[in-house]
Amino acid sequence: MEAVKLVAMVMLYGNFTTMGVVAKCPEGITPEQVSRVALYLVEDGVARPMHGLAPVGATGYFAGSLFYLEPATEYKVRVEFYDSQDNLLATGAAAGMTRAEPVTPETAANLHVSPAGDDDDPGTREKPLATIAAALESAAAGTTIFLHGGTWYEGALRASAVGTQSAPVVLRAFEDEKPVLSGADPALVDAQWEHQQGVYSAPFTGRTWNVVMRARDSGEYFRLYPLKTKEEILSGTSRFRDKDLTFEQLGFTGAYHCDGERIFVVTPGGDISDYEVHVSRFTQAVFLEGVSHYVFDGIEFRHYGRGDYGAAIGLLDSSENLVRNSRFLYCNTGVWIKGASSNNTIEDSVFLDDLAHWHFTYAKGDYGWNYHSQIETGAVYTDGIYTGRGLVIRRNHLENLFDGANLGPVREVNDITSETDFLYNTVINVADDFLETDGYSRNIRIVGNFMDRSLSGISLAQALDGPTFIVRNVIANSGVCHSTTDPYDYEYEGYPVKTNGGPKPNIGSGPVFFYHNTSWTADPKSRAWLVKTAKWRFIIFRNNIWCGKAMGIDVWRETISPVDWQYDCIYSEEGPFLKVAQQPFPSLESARTALDTFENCISVYPEFDNPVGGDFRLLDGSPCIDAGVVLPGINDADFSGDAPDIGAFERD
Repeated sequence: MEAVKLVAMVMLYGNFTTMGVVAKCPEGITPEQVSRVALYLVEDGVARPMHGLAPVGATGYFAGSLFYLEPATEYKVRVEFYDSQDNLLATGAAAGMTRAEPVTPETAANLHVSPAGDDDDPGTREKPLATIAAALESAAAGTTIFLHGGTWYEGALRASAVGTQSAPVVLRAFEDEKPVLSGADPALVDAQWEHQQGVYSAPFTGRTWNVVMRARDSGEYFRLYPLKTKEEILSGTSRFRDKDLTFEQLGFTGAYHCDGERIFVVTPGGDISDYEVHVSRFTQAVFLEGVSHYVFDGIEFRHYGRGDYGAAIGLLDSSENLVRNSRFLYCNTGVWIKGASSNNTIEDSVFLDDLAHWHFTYAKGDYGWNYHSQIETGAVYTDGIYTGRGLVIRRNHLENLFDGANLGPVREVNDITSETDFLYNTVINVADDFLETDGYSRNIRIVGNFMDRSLSGISLAQALDGPTFIVRNVIANSGVCHSTTDPYDYEYEGYPVKTNGGPKPNIGSGPVFFYHNTSWTADPKSRAWLVKTAKWRFIIFRNNIWCGKAMGIDVWRETISPVDWQYDCIYSEEGPFLKVAQQPFPSLESARTALDTFENCISVYPEFDNPVGGDFRLLDGSPCIDAGVVLPGINDADFSGDAPDIGAFERD
């Protein structure tokens, strides 16, 4: 009974609809003595069981999450530490608030900016400023900078005013007008380019990582690939291993080379006068360092990424910023976040590029100036030195990127957990991974997203320390991408979850929790699940659907790391249910003799409404209806019927 007197320190960290719960193992108890940590949500004096806490690596902390909460609401929790005999060791309690829904506020002061304005004018609606740089220099806390329609060829913008919660600095589109910030060199957009041997050239000092052409007749955009030498441009080929491949074989719709004084361009086809040529001359549009409470609303960013760490918006040690209703077109990264940058929100925006059709191995290697380091950052990138918390990325549309987004910093975070939410986004047609948690994934929550067409789905390579929650996502058409069908590349395997590679593969991911996800693909070579050489601490599966075409679960190693696989539907049209180190187990029943982890799983076709059309709701009579298990804090409040349905959607 004496142990029960021990009190655990409990800390809460609220986002809008989620909350992180972190409990420290109390003095007198080692993490090895703890078998489980129960979590309860306390409402009106009643303690309702939630999803339990999991160890955070070797830190001595245990962490978990609350889901489906209301914004701007106080929540109270209780935690209980138990030993292997289920004896209560310690308790703790805490209360905390979720964040209020963000708004774009009215401010005390306004400045107007128009490309037709004048920086000597006062910045009124009638007499607007001409440049955003001048507006940022004049703006104080509590100022809205209204951007009128037009294009600004500006970049490397810095903000000095420090906003506050009650007096932020706001950059927003004026009414229904469309402001565009472009990082391109305006002198080259419609330039008279010199022409020789099918190659066009113009003066350009230095080098750039971003060149995009827009067809004047169709409006179609083409991202050009950077090549190391002028000779490659002239020959129309580049060396890959022991072969000279043409630009068509490499998947390039145009290419370019910078020699320090000129830029040399091969068009996607036809004369260069048929295109606008956007050569990036700015690495970033706006960079916030050590300032907070900025709002970007309704702005379009294009063609940023001249140098390393190229992004439309860069945040360093800058918190409480909001990006919403904006468009990020053909930028190397949309939002780059570094340092102690907390409670930043990116919502309801579009991230679009033209990167999904390139030769995969060439683009990933050092053949084209090590270009992959510039484009694998995705829509949102948490830099290796990111130590912030409370990043929320929600309701955005990401399409034709190389990677969707990178959520896990590769250096150890200092604040125990990151509390990152990736919620209800749409990710379409990426060259590599829909999402990466490659690094320190401590309380990262991936919930309610629709993802379609990639090489691999969610990358846990490695999702270190944990916990990582992957809940109610659709992971569609992994393997339906250029790299699995390119005749001039290697034969790559598509898979819904990548577990191999990444930092510290000897330690491995975990803990990772997969709940209520639906994975289906049209890739004829697909497995429902593929494990190459990876190992992990442990992974738990409940109420998921995994559909393959050629095989069920394919494990390349002789043994599989700790896994608890229950109440899932695992189905393949052909091949064995399970293969471990080339030994097949044809059926679910035979697989249970190899791995004691498939109790209550089923292996039947789920009967979707229209998977080819992207509708993964269950049809009436589906074997997945009422076939799941109740999960406290995950589905216990919202299922109909006798039990939860398996998969991402509950049938009404």
